[in-house]
Amino acid sequence: KVVKTDEGAREIYDRLRREAKTAARLSHPNIVPLHAFGEVAGMPYFVMGYVRGESLAARLRRDGKLPEDEGRRVLAEIADALDHAHRQGIVHRDIKPDNVLLEDESGRALLTDFGVAKALGKGETMTRAGSVVGTPHYMSPEQAAGRADIDGRSDIYSLGVMAYAMLAGRLPFEGSTAADVLKKHLTQDPPPLRSLATTLSDSTVQAVERCLGKDPATRWPDARSLKLALGAVEESQLPDALQGAESKGIPAAAFVTLYMLLFWLTRPPLPVLLVVAGVFAFFYLFGVMRVRGEGFSLAQAQGAIWREPAWWPFWYPRALRRRGNVWDRLPSSLRHLRWWLGGGCFLFLAFWGLMIAGSRLRYVNTRALAYLMGAATLILAIWWPILRARALSELRRKGLGPADIHRVLMSVAPSRVSFWSRPHISAVLAPASRVEQGRREGTPHDQLQSILRHAGELSGPLRTLGAEAAVAARQLLASIEHADREIAELARNLEPGEEERLADKIAALAAAKGKGDESAPMRALLEKQLELIRGLSGRIEEAKVERNRRIEMLKMLALHIASLRARSAERPTELRSLTDRVRALCDDIGSQSLALAEAGAPAGGGAPNGMATRGRDARDG
Repeated sequence: KVVKTDEGAREIYDRLRREAKTAARLSHPNIVPLHAFGEVAGMPYFVMGYVRGESLAARLRRDGKLPEDEGRRVLAEIADALDHAHRQGIVHRDIKPDNVLLEDESGRALLTDFGVAKALGKGETMTRAGSVVGTPHYMSPEQAAGRADIDGRSDIYSLGVMAYAMLAGRLPFEGSTAADVLKKHLTQDPPPLRSLATTLSDSTVQAVERCLGKDPATRWPDARSLKLALGAVEESQLPDALQGAESKGIPAAAFVTLYMLLFWLTRPPLPVLLVVAGVFAFFYLFGVMRVRGEGFSLAQAQGAIWREPAWWPFWYPRALRRRGNVWDRLPSSLRHLRWWLGGGCFLFLAFWGLMIAGSRLRYVNTRALAYLMGAATLILAIWWPILRARALSELRRKGLGPADIHRVLMSVAPSRVSFWSRPHISAVLAPASRVEQGRREGTPHDQLQSILRHAGELSGPLRTLGAEAAVAARQLLASIEHADREIAELARNLEPGEEERLADKIAALAAAKGKGDESAPMRALLEKQLELIRGLSGRIEEAKVERNRRIEMLKMLALHIASLRARSAERPTELRSLTDRVRALCDDIGSQSLALAEAGAPAGGGAPNGMATRGRDARDG
């Protein structure tokens, strides 16, 4: 981060230096770290950690709002970061979605931009008493009034405004000018969060609304209190005794089974074996009774103990799954693959267990059953490559890259909400609910059929709009299919790892060049080839992005038409907003199709034919 010294005033220069000094004092997993700070030729700079992802503001612009579970997590993580900053004597003073980054890999929220932060009790601020610093829509009342004695509770108010926007899809206060917004923060109460987000839990509503108290004394006393309140709900509102036992059922059962098997192989007397089993049973019952002593029922205790482990990648009983589990929404090929792997692991372990038991007991039937298990395991192993190839093909069609495909196939648990909620990942999932009207199916063809079905059921003045939507849907489907063909054609001209191999060859030639540099012509040819390959890869990614955008437009059109059909009995004035959105979407689709037709491409757009030729030339070298 730098400032152009020939453009900025001294105040901006000082602000950058102060931001670097502030960030250097903070070290927390949810704060973007500062790595280096310095000055070159009068120009100050500092180097921050790189966050591969997007800002919360970008996410909200795209999705409107966040699911409650994810919103609570983000709120708790930023509250944790603010708790750390406040304990260092630093008030951020500019909490807003633009200053929160969401990491792609983990979904972790990170706080950044301490450019207007204030050190408590040290007077380290860029402003005088009575002036206003920050973003009007997210300011606390005391900050809007220009008071100099603000503390960490001002950040809690701003965090509450951000949480309101995350969960309700709109800000609590709007206005035509900054002064209007500041006045509302000072004098008005926001609309009840419950009225805008009716499905939120009471604990979430209460946590956010307490942040928004006009008087700092009515808010959470500190960010840690807010974090703990959110954390208690996220941890199922269980006491410490039950939290310690949560999801321990499967690991404990596996350990006990293995221990008993190994112990049994030492040929102990039967009484000794029963005593060991009794010890394990005693510890289990002791844990259950301890939980009962906290006021929970036996069913609640068992539900916590056998709750789905966060790392579990296979099917799990629905009643014991974690909130947000997406198993039922995974593509069928992916569920079959995971079923097959889980079943194969079970049969393999059962095979060896029975073989050991057969050797130990010398029962013919036990060995025969072991051989049957072994044969079943072998059959599963033969089918595994077929199922994997099927799942790979489906995920590639949905536009996922190799790294994401690897994670989706096996390495990410179905309950990891932060991963499955990413837009490009959630696109492979089936809809969360299937409402009879307004249903959104998985494929573009299903979307088209849904639009045609609902549009055909419209009558009166809405029938014309339904016909326009049907035409627009067919145009979109044609463009998506054309994009699929173009992407497949381009992909055939790229060999896996080709770019890396060319880069390695160029590096080897550069390292081995002699006095005459006889390798220069070859190196230049390979560099040109690498440039073409990279251009082709970039064009494929652009085509995928455009294709996915059109799929989202088709989904949105299907949702609007289904809603229109469900509400067709209402008066036209009540449907005006919805019909306007449908008409605008149809016009947008028609304009894009016309522009593509005038450019000489089919409605689907995609890559020009010459690109495929250049790809072959680059590969053939």
